[in-house]
Amino acid sequence: MNTSSLGAGYLRPRKTSGTKEEVLARLCATLDKTLGTQYEVESKDQRQLRLMDELWANRIWQDNYEASFRPAWQTVGPMQPDYTEERRWKGRYGHTRMD
Repeated sequence: MNTSSLGAGYLRPRKTSGTKEEVLARLCATLDKTLGTQYEVESKDQRQLRLMDELWANRIWQDNYEASFRPAWQTVGPMQPDYTEERRWKGRYGHTRMD
């Protein structure tokens, strides 16, 4: 699965099958390559590795997709105080300060 680090993989254009002639041409080309060749069965270890890679790619895609809606911003540097009461205000990391 090919996704960008910004989570914009869902914006890719959808793949279309093509016309009837294109589909039949691809089918014939695939059959010419595969017919008469020995088929190798995937071992259990190879299958598990492939499935874990697919799960990991799906997890990364999902995390990027969710992060595109809820970016985590952290303020760096001085902040304006949020006054809650007279002479009390919240400090930089949310703790209550008093001057």
